[in-house]
Amino acid sequence: MNATLAGSGEAPIALDAAGWLAEPPEFRNMFNADGELVRMVLAYHRRCGFACAVETGTFEGYTTLGLARIIPRVYTIEVVEKQYCEALARLRDQPRIRPLLGNSSAVLAQIMPELRYPLLAFLDAHWGHYWPLRDELRLLMAVKQPKLIMIHDFQVPGRDFGFDAYLGRPCNLDYIGDVLVHDECRYVFNERTAPGSANRGVLFIEHCLESAPHTPEWSRA
Repeated sequence: MNATLAGSGEAPIALDAAGWLAEPPEFRNMFNADGELVRMVLAYHRRCGFACAVETGTFEGYTTLGLARIIPRVYTIEVVEKQYCEALARLRDQPRIRPLLGNSSAVLAQIMPELRYPLLAFLDAHWGHYWPLRDELRLLMAVKQPKLIMIHDFQVPGRDFGFDAYLGRPCNLDYIGDVLVHDECRYVFNERTAPGSANRGVLFIEHCLESAPHTPEWSRA
């Protein structure tokens, strides 16, 4: 499968049979080594042509690198200083990437005026004693511009994918539903994960995007 990325101005990116980006090799670590999520993001990018991405929870920076391969501007936020410094060594020579240190909801509020649309927001900072997820979503929902919000480690109904919990509450639609603007959103779950991946659930929130086909491109045989 070859993917021509809308707005990227770059050569097509090939996917192998398992759904991995064929090159560069470090892309195999995107989304905790889940090539199925890579496939879904590429399908959305072909349809939407993301101008910008923001990631909360940089961790090692591999997903950040992958996003920068296809999207012109990527902001990534990490709250743990040691993790930030380790990722910075990997990301410092990437002109498309702006690494930021701090609480993700506070930093996101500061950079909101800089973000461009359509936007991809990958939210993966929900762990520890404070979950910024609901605050992040409030900020993103307040801007009525086209965006795709990905929430990692989400409870997917009917699937045995891994998910996080905060103070005993699963990361699911019951946990975040009251901060979403439902008549502006469409919700899509990942239906499968790649072999050898971390097997985590993901919710895709299409906010102010044009309606998608009923059968998503990535789920077609």
